[in-house]
Amino acid sequence: MEELAIKQLWHKYDLKLEKSLQLNQKIIRELQTQKAENNLGAFRRNQVVGVVIGLLWIIFLVFLVFHALNNIYFVISVGLIALFNIFAVAAYIRHLALLDQVNITDSITGAQQKLATIQTSLNNVGRILVLQAPLYCTFWYNQQLVDHGGATFWLINLTIVGFFVAVSIYLFNKLTYKNIHIKWVKAFIESFGGKKLIKAMEFLKDIEEYKMEI
Repeated sequence: MEELAIKQLWHKYDLKLEKSLQLNQKIIRELQTQKAENNLGAFRRNQVVGVVIGLLWIIFLVFLVFHALNNIYFVISVGLIALFNIFAVAAYIRHLALLDQVNITDSITGAQQKLATIQTSLNNVGRILVLQAPLYCTFWYNQQLVDHGGATFWLINLTIVGFFVAVSIYLFNKLTYKNIHIKWVKAFIESFGGKKLIKAMEFLKDIEEYKMEI
């Protein structure tokens, strides 16, 4: 009888322990889910701010172009800068649309795939925006300057423009996830709200691992 009573006690203890573990796992998953949602919310706000600021900047650039149509160098330089920023704003709007499709509670895998798409796109936007840097060296050109600049002037200016072209191409090739182990590359990738997105993806990975353990 004593042996049977002990077995029953152990069985009850095992049941309580199992329920306790399940409860703890559930609490952990809920906390990780909440953290992921909070980080996605912060990232969403950053993207909205980027869209608003980007639209204001584009409107300002278009205004400048419209009032300087007689200067072809200014129009081309600032016009191309505006196109770069239109591309960025369109990408941010796409990110917001993809975020609206993310549902952590329904499918972790689906959410991870969409966030990975956003992450790659966000990084590419930053890399492409870097390529506009040389245009900030040419927007102030005018016809008189081109006609009477002189050899020394053009040597200095073309050297500066060439330097920014080389740097922008170097950064475009360098700022990829394969180089994320480099501190300054990681800092760039995590900028523009990317750090929040990365944290959200890490929390989703943790949730998936907890599910695998159950």
